Amino acid sequence: MAGVRKNGRSAGRGRQRLSGLTLKSGVILAAKALAFAGLVFVTVFLALVIFLPLPKAPVPQATKVYDIRGRPISSLFVENRTVVPSSDIPDTLKKAVVAVEDMRFYSHHGFDLKAIGRAIVRNLKAGEILEGGSTISQQLSKNLFLTHERTIQRKLIELVYTLKLEMRYTKDEILTGYLNEIYWGHGAWGCEVASRAYFGKSVQDLNLAEAALLAGLIRSPEYYSPYHSMERALERRALTLALMKEQGYIDDEEEERANSEPVELAGLPESVAPYFVSYVVADIGTRHPEIAKNIYRGGYQVYTTLDLDMQKAAEEAFERYMPKGEKDSQGITQPQGALVAIEPATGYIKALIGGRDWDETQLNRAYQVKRQPGSAFKIFAYTAAVDLKHPVTETKVCEPVEYPGATAGDRYRPVDYGRNPYHHAPLTMRTAVAISDNVVATKWAQEVGPSTIASYAAKMGVKSRLEPTIPLALGASEVTPLEMTVAAATLSAGGIRPEPLMVLKLIDPSGVVIEENTVKRTPVLDEGTAYIVTSMLRSVFAPAGTASGLEAFLGDRPVAAKTGTTDDELEAWLVGYTKNLACSVYVGWDNREKSLPGTGAAVAGPVWAAFMGAAHRNIPVSDWTLPNNVTWAAVCSDTGLLAGPTCFRRHYEVFRKDALPPVDSTNHFRVPGWLRGILLPDFILPGIGKPEEEHENLGKAPMVYPVEAPVLSP
Repeated sequence: MAGVRKNGRSAGRGRQRLSGLTLKSGVILAAKALAFAGLVFVTVFLALVIFLPLPKAPVPQATKVYDIRGRPISSLFVENRTVVPSSDIPDTLKKAVVAVEDMRFYSHHGFDLKAIGRAIVRNLKAGEILEGGSTISQQLSKNLFLTHERTIQRKLIELVYTLKLEMRYTKDEILTGYLNEIYWGHGAWGCEVASRAYFGKSVQDLNLAEAALLAGLIRSPEYYSPYHSMERALERRALTLALMKEQGYIDDEEEERANSEPVELAGLPESVAPYFVSYVVADIGTRHPEIAKNIYRGGYQVYTTLDLDMQKAAEEAFERYMPKGEKDSQGITQPQGALVAIEPATGYIKALIGGRDWDETQLNRAYQVKRQPGSAFKIFAYTAAVDLKHPVTETKVCEPVEYPGATAGDRYRPVDYGRNPYHHAPLTMRTAVAISDNVVATKWAQEVGPSTIASYAAKMGVKSRLEPTIPLALGASEVTPLEMTVAAATLSAGGIRPEPLMVLKLIDPSGVVIEENTVKRTPVLDEGTAYIVTSMLRSVFAPAGTASGLEAFLGDRPVAAKTGTTDDELEAWLVGYTKNLACSVYVGWDNREKSLPGTGAAVAGPVWAAFMGAAHRNIPVSDWTLPNNVTWAAVCSDTGLLAGPTCFRRHYEVFRKDALPPVDSTNHFRVPGWLRGILLPDFILPGIGKPEEEHENLGKAPMVYPVEAPVLSP
């Protein structure tokens, strides 16, 4: 039994020794496996460091848009950034950022083990991630090359890229890249844009207090922003300055002085001319689709024709004179509207509004929406009539008339606006234009032909499809405000149509000029025709004209225009021009749901007149020059013919020299024959062949109302 126990004890000890050997072997194997895994990791890591190339990291830059004088209008960006070189970044900002974000930046090689250890301890105590321990180099590699997902694989690649950054670039290059790349709040990316957003100055002009405040924002830009909380911003600035002093970047006196300096904010910029800028982007896209795809991150420079002063005047006129708004079912304020202003001599778009509020609706009504222009379209009918050598004194009777309708059996019967549908009297072109007579306009449409009117509209700048029917003369077809403005500019420019132009120069980020556009003008009308039509349109501002009173906004400046109102007052227009500027204003509900509170003159007119008055404030007064083929002549107010010897009721009117009416042979003065020669010796027709300077007031385009208004002397 004793032997058995001995053998049992021996067997037990053997099993224990075997178990110990097995455990020891397992530990050894595990250690070897761990060592092998570590070796593999280090090998793979080193291989990645050696062979994995740094990806290309284009830093998105904002495209800058400038006005005609080189003043900034807008920045187009995914990330609003302007990259600046290290030489433009003051040392105070660099030191402030290093002090508050990565105090051992200049001593580590991409990783700060102390910071990582401190972050781990703090996060464990808090039970959540409060601190990351990342260095400036790590943050730059992550922002440039990687996403912000939290995975082991992403962290490994970040370590690799960080080491490669440290191996390839100097500390100053890494810090400069970081300052140009990071987000500073309020849509500002990079230190240059941030400096301008907060202090209205270039980063190179920052002082110590401003640099410290910016550096303090990096941890949480929106939270520490002085626009949101000045108290938090100042506390953060004080912390940054304290760290700078602790690390030897500044002394006590500099810290105290910077802490006592008040913060003067520039104010967050408001959106300027957003409808114009959106049109510029679309315009560039038609010629350079590849640039349009990259324009919000490509860092281009776009020099445009917009005049910021005129744009401001347009926005102020819109704000002040647009009808009181109300929300529609889509939450968009109605009525909406548009304004387009073009320089006739160049085609430069100087101001453009496409709606009441860009934040509400980005639909650009200046060129994307077509609406009936009402009587504003009559300018094309009368341009055709004058160009076909019909004199301004030729009359049509305003009386009931009907034309074939759009469908078989229908009849179209035009009437005038207001309580009296007909004047029952002959009206000259000038009078019909001034009072916007509908019936007479349709008679002229029948005289010259709707297709002819459509052709004149097309060559004067209307690209929309037009229905060649009698109602076309009254604006039955839809057009855009831009098209009507081009037509007005054509008349102002003496019959030369300017191509609307927005982009003068487009430059890529490296300074290469991609395109540089020049003025394009096409003669489409006889200069005399344009002058005569302009003269008639000036009568719209006379006492009985549809725009009477609006000329007061422009003082003594010669101005021509045509009002337009559609049926049920759904749309209101005023299309007009001076020698220097053409402008169209449209107002109406997007869905045509409701009528407007008045006519074109009452609704669109004040917006147009207020803008034109302000836009011309610093422009010298100028008038249209009398063309060689046009003359002012005395006309018998009773017959409309050239005044004869006995025409005592007379006024001056303008004619093409090849379309003068005959001399009135009526004897308006009954005297004995023997006395006539004594009273009227060698009478000369006034106004014919006399120098223009003898009739300086003739340009004011006197009006004649054979119905009820008195004759106005020139």
